[in-house]
Amino acid sequence: MSYPALLSLWIGVEEGQLPTRVQVSNRWTRDFPPNASIVLVGSRGSGKRSLGFIGATHLGRRLITEDHYFQEITGISRGEFLRKYGNQEFYRRNVSVLREMLEKNRTGCIIECGMGSLASEAQKAIFEYSKLNPVIYVVRESERIRRLLNLDEKDAFRLEKGDLSHRSCSNLEYYNLYDSSCDGMNSDDNGSPNVASRLKYAKEDFSSFLDFVTGQRFARYAYESPFSIAALPPECRSFTYALSIRLSSIPELELEELEAGADAVQLKIDTFLPDFQKTIAKQVATIRRKLGVPIIYYIEENMFEGTEYSASDKEDTYFKVLEYGLRLGVEYIVVDLNYQSDRVIRLVQCSGNSKVIGHYMMYENNSRGWDDESRMLQYRKAKSLGCNLVRFVRRTSDEGDNKTVRTFLKNIESIPDHLPVIAYNIGEFGRPSLIENRIFTPVTHPIMLSTVSLSKIRQFLPTAAEAMEALYQKSVLNPLHFYHLGISVFYSLSPAMHSAAYRACGMNNNFQSLQVFSLEDIHRLCQQSNFGGAAITQPFKVEILSIVTAISSHAKAIGAVNTLLPLRTLPDNRPPNSSTESLLRQASKRNVSGTVCGYYGDNTDFIGILNCLRRNTTPRNVVQPSKTTGLVIGAGGMARAAIYAMIQLGCRKIFLHNRTIENAEKVATHFNFWAAGLSSDGQVVRVLTSNKVPWPSGFNFPTMIISCVPAISVGAEAPANFEMPTQWLGSSTGGVVVDASYLPLDTPLLRQIRRVREATKQAWVIVDGLEVLPEQAIAQFELMTGRRAPKRQMRQEVRQNYHRYEA
Repeated sequence: MSYPALLSLWIGVEEGQLPTRVQVSNRWTRDFPPNASIVLVGSRGSGKRSLGFIGATHLGRRLITEDHYFQEITGISRGEFLRKYGNQEFYRRNVSVLREMLEKNRTGCIIECGMGSLASEAQKAIFEYSKLNPVIYVVRESERIRRLLNLDEKDAFRLEKGDLSHRSCSNLEYYNLYDSSCDGMNSDDNGSPNVASRLKYAKEDFSSFLDFVTGQRFARYAYESPFSIAALPPECRSFTYALSIRLSSIPELELEELEAGADAVQLKIDTFLPDFQKTIAKQVATIRRKLGVPIIYYIEENMFEGTEYSASDKEDTYFKVLEYGLRLGVEYIVVDLNYQSDRVIRLVQCSGNSKVIGHYMMYENNSRGWDDESRMLQYRKAKSLGCNLVRFVRRTSDEGDNKTVRTFLKNIESIPDHLPVIAYNIGEFGRPSLIENRIFTPVTHPIMLSTVSLSKIRQFLPTAAEAMEALYQKSVLNPLHFYHLGISVFYSLSPAMHSAAYRACGMNNNFQSLQVFSLEDIHRLCQQSNFGGAAITQPFKVEILSIVTAISSHAKAIGAVNTLLPLRTLPDNRPPNSSTESLLRQASKRNVSGTVCGYYGDNTDFIGILNCLRRNTTPRNVVQPSKTTGLVIGAGGMARAAIYAMIQLGCRKIFLHNRTIENAEKVATHFNFWAAGLSSDGQVVRVLTSNKVPWPSGFNFPTMIISCVPAISVGAEAPANFEMPTQWLGSSTGGVVVDASYLPLDTPLLRQIRRVREATKQAWVIVDGLEVLPEQAIAQFELMTGRRAPKRQMRQEVRQNYHRYEA
């Protein structure tokens, strides 16, 4: 295949329209001020308006649309302006308004550009803006745009080709996948809140993308528990795995079935395909939605096989494809360090929040071994070029190379402030080195071994479960016991969820529910040397605070613990302390047995509620500190977590109702002391003393309602069987109602909300306990094991096992 023909695949236009050489761009730094306004450009029908609503809601920013801004400045709509003043004046005015819109809104906004961005002068203005601000080109499946806009083939072709010009004025790219949560709706691109409210998957995808672009994802790490896998990136944790998938094999896979055990996906660009850029963008977006893990973007050597490339053409195209990975905001990008150093440096300079992995591939017949001094020189070169990690891979048929690679890694690790290093052998004899490698070990999946063409997968790669099982066999990791402890745990679904996760990940642990009646019972169980962790439930979530040695900031703020982890003797026999450094060392020793000399307390209940609120709150009910009101029913540990979740979302007016007023007052006092600075009057939480009282005047009706009272008996406590006073359900925009109870699943409260929704046609979104439960359990599994949870399996296990407890 000729170079121009390959480029026609690359940019998706006819061969005769191509330049003779791809120009490699080095202008982008992708390092933006945290509050820099974000611009969305792209074709009509690409979904920019809905994504703008989602982004503005997620980041708490002002949404500006070009159409509205034009009318605000000129006093008439764009269509009226065009009819009144003609094409030439409309073009001139359109560009001047766009320039003004951009320059006057440099920070704190999401800006959606309309079709005016296709004008060449407008694109020059956007290009200049992109030097300091993120400009995201939103793309979508061509056929879907055509159907949405009802275009014939000719008009669809013209729109698509004109739309490609947005790549020249943008520095990032987002592929807007179809969202199945909109099935049955007319989801046109009018950006209406009713449409955006149904975009559950798109909301998660785009919010995560914006967190990466703005660096907000990294800022949140400081607030995480040292035991959270978010507290440390994968390269700083032990035994992380990268599922190796070739671009050409993705159509053969059901990606959502591949999540177990993977900390990342290594996407191997192995072939040129029609409409190459859009194909890569779509598959990156699909991996994110289906698997939700970081992406390692890697160009395989065989991508250029069968091409008529000169060395210069090959290098230009290689870096062009790499730069495209940076446009997509991949978390890691692999660069072959055999290319020119100045090209690598330019790539590093424009990498933004993407981390660069410097890569050396060593072939047995033409390279020296692991013990050769040149390996260390290569490591130093990678560090001097600004790489974030270094990867050494050697093809070998000598089992002795597995020993020398261990020595090489130990030498690197002895260097102060060394870069994370990935090093392993590949081939028939390389598996021991893959098992022992600690960072991003490439793995396959059992499903791939049976469904993907053998030429597209590495037969010698272990699965993540096989690699983990080998660590247990070598006693690098030890089998541990985990518990669900409380007075009423007979109906618990936790053992089913956690056990399924252990099986999927190849972990040799067990999880059981045990009834306990005192803290002494808990302490006795948790002193075993093979204790791995415990889920704490009623009535011990608050009481357990008296025996913990250290506590997360979340659990401290909530005043309740639902997750107990062991703290073991440190290497120098010092007792553990609560410093972050010490706790990080403790976290690195998870999955290993030993003396228990203290406990670490955390709380994942709030995560389950927080995720459900974020996923189900509509843009019409977006949290506004001065307006939004929340209501929590109950005053136990789960109610505390619910209040904390609302505060985390920005709600500053929360009402609490509990049948024992004294307990409610204690909870309110706790949070008003903790959050005193968040409200002008020092009151974030107020107590409703009776369900007979009218809703307090001066406060909006609640749009977030969370019931945290059991619908079954707990110990000597009678079931709550709570229903809302109808007068409290006065929100004209509806809201979201979460019931944390799942036995029974159809609680009196949820039945009531369904009746109210039917009678009033208000948009109340219902979230039942089977949606809340796995969310907190997923976070709990990750805290306890330090492994990424197989979320799909855990959610499925809840639904499959729930019927055993139905009355």
